[in-house]
Parts: sequence; C-alpha cells; structure tokens
Amino acid sequence: MKIKSHYCRSLVLSIPLWLGAMISCASQASLPSPSLPAPKAPPQIFSEYSADRDATMAGGWTRGMDMSGVAFDDTRTATLITPRHVVMAKHYSRNVGDAVIFHDRNGRRAVRRIQALMATSSDIMVGLLNEPLPAAYHSYALPSVSPNTADLVDRPVIVSDQKRSLFIHLISSIHGGTIAFKQDESDRYGWGKNLVVGDSGNPSFMISGGELVLLETHTYGGAGSGPFYGAASVQTEIREAITKLDPGYRIRTVRIP
Repeated sequence: MKIKSHYCRSLVLSIPLWLGAMISCASQASLPSPSLPAPKAPPQIFSEYSADRDATMAGGWTRGMDMSGVAFDDTRTATLITPRHVVMAKHYSRNVGDAVIFHDRNGRRAVRRIQALMATSSDIMVGLLNEPLPAAYHSYALPSVSPNTADLVDRPVIVSDQKRSLFIHLISSIHGGTIAFKQDESDRYGWGKNLVVGDSGNPSFMISGGELVLLETHTYGGAGSGPFYGAASVQTEIREAITKLDPGYRIRTVRIP
C-alpha cells in the first residue's frame, strides 16, 4: 500500500507555504461535523456552483456534510473511494479521458481525468484518475461487512441528486448486494425526493463516527435503490478492480453501530 503525504492547499498564496498549509488544514478542521437536519431545512450543497471555477458553499446543515469527494460537474456523478479511484453507475458512467471536477469543503476546485475503467457485475463502474487527489478531497469509507444488515432498516440515510442537493430517506430493505430506500413519511428531517432520470450514480451515505460512509450509488428512481457497498460480494469486486487499476491503494471500511 502506498503511503501518501498530502498537504492542504494554502489559502493565501503570498504567505510561506508551510504556514499556508497549516491555515488551510485548520480551516478544514474547524468545519462542522455531519448531523441530520431539521424538517424542511434547505437541501442545497452550494450557493453558487460552476465546474469552471471555485464554488461557494451553502450555509446550514449541508455545510457539515463533506461532499469534497463527490464530482458534481456532470450528471454522471463520480465518488472517491481512494485518492485515485472513483465509483459511478455502470449504466451511466463517464468515459476514459473525461474530466472529473471536485470542490473541497471550502469550494476550491480540483480537476482530474478518467485514465481507465473497470466494471463490476453489479451497477458499479470503478474509475482510475490520472493523478491522486490531496487530502482536502475526501475518500469515503464503505460499511464493514456485517451479518446484521436487518438492524439498518428504518435508519436515515443522506441521498444526493444531480442538482447537488441532499435529502433524507430511510432504509427499506437490504437483500444481498442491493439496498433500497423509502420516503420518511414522518418528515422528521430535511426533505425527501423522488429520484429521476439523471440521478443515477449519485451517492447515498450514513453518518458513523462523525464521518459519512458510502452506502449506495443510485440505479433506480423513486426513493432510490442500488448496489449496497456493505455487501461482501460488492466489496470483493471493488477490491479486485482497484488492484487491477492501481494496486497501491485500498478501500477503507467503517463499522456502522
């Protein structure tokens, strides 16, 4: 496994590089932790977004959601699982050579390109970026494999869409390598949404230990369903793809209590 050392980008170019790195990292560390929103809280991640320049992040509860590892510049969304590997919907994937544009938690833009692709048997395409991203762009952990997936039913999840917004749904079922969601009829948190054409590949997360854990990327609409990233079969194929594309990286897993 490669040991990578990444420095946050400096906020002010005129100050010494070492001091800039410290300021930028401190700025990242001072951001709020993820938490579920109040009912009807605004769902937008950005208040101003452009793929061509730095973005302005929205305030409110989404400021606590680290979306720096999700490339929203194209409806064919790509999500980081290592500093150099992304996952997408296999049926709605970017192509080799396509740009992939991320914005960190302070809205700073980073551009990479798809260098290679490898499909799994489920609706997952693993992509290799031409260069790794620095630590300011978050690689999401996957859920640890557990025989107790029934315990996750009815728990809230954060669901993203092509319009760069976040919604709260509930887990409806997990069967093998597939997870399905349902709307929260109680409206306890934020908003819900019926996913539509163009939302495929957008990621869904749970909060565990103060971080977002990647649960799913959308295959179907409505409340949403797709491959379950906590399934042993799904993780095995992702690991195989990563090894073939660049064996110097590994996925990280996190137990969801």
